[in-house]
Amino acid sequence: MKFDYYVFNSYVPEIDGSGPELYAKWIEQVELADELGFHCAWFTEHHFGLLGGMLPNPQVLSAALASRTKRIRFGSAVSLLVIHNPLRVAEDMAMLDVLTGGRVEVGAGRGMNQTNYAAFGADPDTAQERFEEALEVLVRGWTEEQFTFQGRFFSWTKPVTVRPRPVQRPHPPVWLPVSHDPEHGRDMGRHGFNLLTIPWHAGFERSRHIIDGYRTGLRDAGHDAADKEVLGMYYTHVAETPELARRRAVGPWANHARISAEDRGSPDRAPRDYDTVVENIGAIFGDPEMCRRHVARIQSELGLDRLACVFHFGGMPQEHVLDSMRLFATDVAPAFQD
Repeated sequence: MKFDYYVFNSYVPEIDGSGPELYAKWIEQVELADELGFHCAWFTEHHFGLLGGMLPNPQVLSAALASRTKRIRFGSAVSLLVIHNPLRVAEDMAMLDVLTGGRVEVGAGRGMNQTNYAAFGADPDTAQERFEEALEVLVRGWTEEQFTFQGRFFSWTKPVTVRPRPVQRPHPPVWLPVSHDPEHGRDMGRHGFNLLTIPWHAGFERSRHIIDGYRTGLRDAGHDAADKEVLGMYYTHVAETPELARRRAVGPWANHARISAEDRGSPDRAPRDYDTVVENIGAIFGDPEMCRRHVARIQSELGLDRLACVFHFGGMPQEHVLDSMRLFATDVAPAFQD
């Protein structure tokens, strides 16, 4: 199993600090993740709110980190194709692939936030159709030297060439997200790309159905499943003892749960208090032994290829974030790697 670093921040301004202070923390975290051997740093594109809204452009942060890191890859999770012109996204990602020496992974999705749709002039009723069209434009822009396009939402008759050309061939790895609907997993599998999931929220049973549906979709469309990967994202905090982990994470986790509910405009129907998520492995919290047990069950139940950890959430102090990262890398991850 590969372990990734994931930035999806529930922002607490009075604790996390101003924009410059927050970005300095993220840069320090990713630099450490690079040193510790995390495979990829994922950045979620969100807009406006406290849940992820301080990171509206993953490409900008990735570019800032390109020269500060040596081996860690950079992923968008996800770029919201429905509110962007896909040709511009293709250009941005190709340029980033060049700047990072071929270390880019591209998650692409339609997003679910109605505020984003309204603010950027997108129509939720046509979002899926627009996404499918934009995804085709994105991939063709990387793989065809010149191409025209005739669609409902995007159209041009004079051939265009996306420049620069990406370093990775035929194109950077593409990832598609599925959060809750197993049938959607089957649909995404037919595209032949990798899969992003959020098992901490969907739960084991639903996540199994999503992943099974995705793999069925791959096979139905004639894709080779052997070279496709499934990633699951989990909030994570590791400390020397279970008591210390609880003491450090219970407050930030409560902040995260509150901010997440406010972002959705409704309370979470499932219990999300610290003890419940630990008991049900809705998060990877505890001492190294507990966290190894959590990861072992996740691996056994879901068969993930990659597990992405969110260490910074709800105003978690930076020193606790960094301590947790180090402990995970030295006392948890090695048990699941060659």
